[in-house]
Amino acid sequence: MNNIRSLFSMAVLRKCYAHKRRDAEAAIAAAFFSTFGVGAFTFALSLGAHSSGVSAAWLGLAFSAYFFARLVLAPVAGYAADFIGARPLLLGASGVGAAVPFLYLLYPSVETLGVIQICLGFCSGIIKPVSMGLLGDCVPESSRGRLFGAYNTFMYSALVLSPLAGGAAVEMQGRIGELSLICPILGMFFSFISFARGRMGGGVVRGEKDTALGLPWREPLFAALLLAVLGRTAGASVVITFMPRLISESFGLEGMQAGLLFALPSLVLIAITPVTGKWADQLDRSGLTFLGMGICAACLFGYGQVSSIWTLGLLAACMGLGSALSLPASMSLAADMGRGRVMGIFLGVSNLGFVLGPVLAGFAAEAGGMPDVFELTALFSGLCLLPVFLVMSRKLHVS
Repeated sequence: MNNIRSLFSMAVLRKCYAHKRRDAEAAIAAAFFSTFGVGAFTFALSLGAHSSGVSAAWLGLAFSAYFFARLVLAPVAGYAADFIGARPLLLGASGVGAAVPFLYLLYPSVETLGVIQICLGFCSGIIKPVSMGLLGDCVPESSRGRLFGAYNTFMYSALVLSPLAGGAAVEMQGRIGELSLICPILGMFFSFISFARGRMGGGVVRGEKDTALGLPWREPLFAALLLAVLGRTAGASVVITFMPRLISESFGLEGMQAGLLFALPSLVLIAITPVTGKWADQLDRSGLTFLGMGICAACLFGYGQVSSIWTLGLLAACMGLGSALSLPASMSLAADMGRGRVMGIFLGVSNLGFVLGPVLAGFAAEAGGMPDVFELTALFSGLCLLPVFLVMSRKLHVS
C-alpha cells in the first residue's frame, strides 16, 4: 500500500498546510473524476457519431463549441474565485455537470448530446482553473512541483481509462445512448462529493501578496510562459486530432493496438511524474519547462518523418517524458505568480492552443500532406518556446 501511495505521489499531501490538506485531496480527486467522466463522454461521442447519425460537420462544431466554452470560462472563473471564493464555483459547476446529462432522458436527440457536450465544457472551464488555483495555495512554494505532479498523475490516469469506458458503453449499446451518460454523471457527482468534503475558504483578503491582486505582466517570464503553453497545447491538439489517423493509415493498426499506442505518452507520464514532480521542486522550473516542451516539439516533428512502428512508439514514449518534465514545472511557475486569476489566464491560453492547433494543422493538410501537419505544428511550438529561452539567457547573464 505504501508503494502504491508513493507511486501516485500522495505522500506529498503530508507537505500541505494542515488546514489545507482536505482541499488538496478534493482538488486531486476531482481532477480524476471530472476528467474521467467528461473524457469518456467525449470519446463516446466521437466513436459513436457515425452509428448515431451524427455528421462530421456537426461533430466538429460540437467539439469546437466545447473547447470555446472552456476558453471563455477559464479566465472568468479564475477571476471570480479570487473574489467570491472557490467553494460556490466548484460545487455549482460539478453539480450542474452531474445534472445536465439527464436532459437526454427527457429529450433523446442528437441536439441534446451537443448541448450536454457544451455544458460539460463550461463546467470543465470552471473546475480546472479554480481547483488548480486552490491546489497552489495548499503547500509551500518548495513543494508545489510534487503536488502538481500528483495532480497530473491522477488526471492522465483518467485520460487513459476514460476512452476504455466510453468505448465499452458505445460497444454495449451499439450507439451513443443512456450508457454513455453514466460516466459524466458519476464523474461529476463524485467531484461534487470531493469538493463538499473540502473546506475551501473565501476569496482574496487584503494584505496578501500583490500577484494575487493583479496579473504579473511586468514579469518577463509570465508572458513567455503563456506563449510556451500556447505552443504546447497547439501541438497536443494536433496529436489528439491526427495521431489516430496516422496510426491507422500508415501502419494499419486498429482497436486495442491503436488505443495502446495512442495512450503510450500518458502511460509514460504517469510512471515518471512522481520523479519529475520532485525535480520541479529541486531544479530550475523554467529550465525544466523549456526542456520538456522542447522534447515534445522535437517528437512532434519526428511524427512527420516516422517510417516504422517502433520509431513511432519511441517518439510517443519520449513525448510522454517531455510532458512529465514540463507539466509540473510550468504549473508550479504559474502558481508561484498568483492565485485564481493567474491560473485562469494560464488555462485560457492553454485552451486557445486547443482551438488554434487544428486550424493550423488543417491549413498544413490542405497545402501538403500528413507529414506537413506535424512538422508545421512542431515549428510553431518551437518558436513559441524562444521567449522562455531568452528569459533564461537573461537570468544567466545577470547571475
